[in-house]
Amino acid sequence: MQKNDITPFLSTINRYIAAKDNNKPHLLSQVFTQQATLSMQVNTDGISFPSEVVGRHAISDVLVSQFNQTYENIYTFCLSDSIDRNGSLLACKWLVAMTEKESGNLKVGCGHYDWEFQSEDGSSVKKLSITIRHMFTLDFQNTAHFLHGLSELPYPWCFSSSARIEMPAIPALQDIRTFLDQI
Repeated sequence: MQKNDITPFLSTINRYIAAKDNNKPHLLSQVFTQQATLSMQVNTDGISFPSEVVGRHAISDVLVSQFNQTYENIYTFCLSDSIDRNGSLLACKWLVAMTEKESGNLKVGCGHYDWEFQSEDGSSVKKLSITIRHMFTLDFQNTAHFLHGLSELPYPWCFSSSARIEMPAIPALQDIRTFLDQI
């Protein structure tokens, strides 16, 4: 692997997104070390998670199994133009959109991923820190149209400008549009 090659890191993150968004917890065995840790900083009242989770099985339960009991139509995008890698560390911003199974309401959020890989080969994660900056729940009349637009974006990596184009121009999502503009 070349010193600046981030492909293995992105492949591991792609498996994480596939597991989380598609309710496939078995994929996390190819992402996290057995004793990996997850820390969550939630800066919004729009969603709740435990502040720390230890172990691959527990991470899988929180981020895949429990998450998919509540949400569907999940689209998580890592923003390609925000990637910052330093050795075995990789940080990027993310955007998520999904619907609540019970109400059908649209939920849109954004934040930061800070990945700490076991080594510079990017093959397994020993620590993931997730910061949720914004998370909004909307009874939005055009949810299907919005989700169809997201489904046309490169997945799970896209540029913030592409995601920004798909973001509905409604006041409730101004903070998300501003977040996307700051990359």
